[in-house]
Order: sequence, then C-alpha cells, then structure tokens
Amino acid sequence: MNEAGGGIRGRRLLIEALVVVASILVAFSLDAWWSERAERRTEAAHLRALRSDFEQNVSRLKVLIEQEERIADASHRLLLAAISPTTPSPEDSLANLLGQVFNSGRFDPVMGAYEAVVNSGGLAQVRDDTLRLVLAEFASLLEGRYYERFSNELYFDFIRGFTGQLGFSAAVVASDSLAAAAAAASRPQGELLRDPKFREQLALRYIAESNVAVSYRGLLEKAERVLDLTGRALD
Repeated sequence: MNEAGGGIRGRRLLIEALVVVASILVAFSLDAWWSERAERRTEAAHLRALRSDFEQNVSRLKVLIEQEERIADASHRLLLAAISPTTPSPEDSLANLLGQVFNSGRFDPVMGAYEAVVNSGGLAQVRDDTLRLVLAEFASLLEGRYYERFSNELYFDFIRGFTGQLGFSAAVVASDSLAAAAAAASRPQGELLRDPKFREQLALRYIAESNVAVSYRGLLEKAERVLDLTGRALD
C-alpha cells in the first residue's frame, strides 16, 4: 500500500509539474504573441506616417527638379545669347530668361515620421532590411547637400553683385518678386550680357544649379523607393 500510495503521489506530482510547466510555456507564448502583435501595430503606424511624409517629399522634389533645370537652362541660353546674339522667341526673350535666372528654391524635407521612428526605438522597429537601408541613405544624403550649400553661396553673391546694377531696391531683393523685377531691369539687358563678370556668374550658376538638380534626382530616387517599400509592407 505504501509503495502504491507513493507511486500515485509521485504521478500526481509529475502531472502537477507538467501542468505548471505547460502553463508557463503557454503564458510565454501568449506574451510573445501579444508583444509581436503590438510591435506589428506600432510598425504599421510608423509605415503609414512614413508613406504620408514621403509622398510630400516626392511631390516637392519633382517641382524643385523642374525649377532647377529651368534655372540652369535659362543660364545656358543667356550665355549663348551673350556669345551670338539672335532675335529671341518670346519664350527665350532676355527678360524671360533673366526672370528665370534670378530665381531660387530649396528642398524642405518632411522628416517628422522618420525622426519619430528613430527617437522611439530606432530603425530596428522596421522589419524590412531594404527599407531601413533606404531610409538611412535618404537621411544621409540630406545631411550632405554640399551642392546645395555651394549653389546658395553663389546665388547670394550673384544677387548682391547685380541687384544694384539692375535697379532693384532693398525691399525688392528681400521679397519674393526678385525674378519678376529682373525681367523689368533698368539696366539695358544687352549691356548686362556684355559684362564679363555677369557672364562668369551665369556660367557658375549654370553648373551649380545643374548639380543641385542632379542631387535632387538622387533624393527623389530614394524617396520613391521608400514609398514603394512602405506600400508593399502595408499591403
């Protein structure tokens, strides 16, 4: 009886131990499932925010690339006009080209969603390795932007050097109507094109704005890739 009773108690203890172990394993599994579910919800929220921000980035970059290419093209056409003057078409009139050259715009990125991801736990919250890489590359390109800074310096030198000669007031220079004012400059446009310093500035502006357009195209490629990857991850 004692041996039989001991055997029964032993089996009971073993069953109880197995039940406890099974309960712990089930609890761990449920906790892991719940944590993964919460992480998926957090990631989905980040992905939606990233997609919204990068839709704006793509839109802004496309507009700015067109603008930079117009500025570079106008600078090139003015240089050609200075070398071999011809009767221009209305689109190529000196006034119109001057209005394009005395214009500027820069990319203001929308990075709130990216910064939220980085500040709330890092890019590891995004499971897609490729998406993490492209996001990091986009942020790295934004930190560089050397062509943009160089172009800004040239542009400020450009307007400082010629706004007075063109008859612009300080108020006009400080306003958004600089391009329009250039088209109605008081200094004869032919005389301006014969100015070696103006030609030099035009050549530099052509090179600088062309490089800015190329750098924006690089950013656009990354931004469009982010949109593609976030869309796939959310599908």
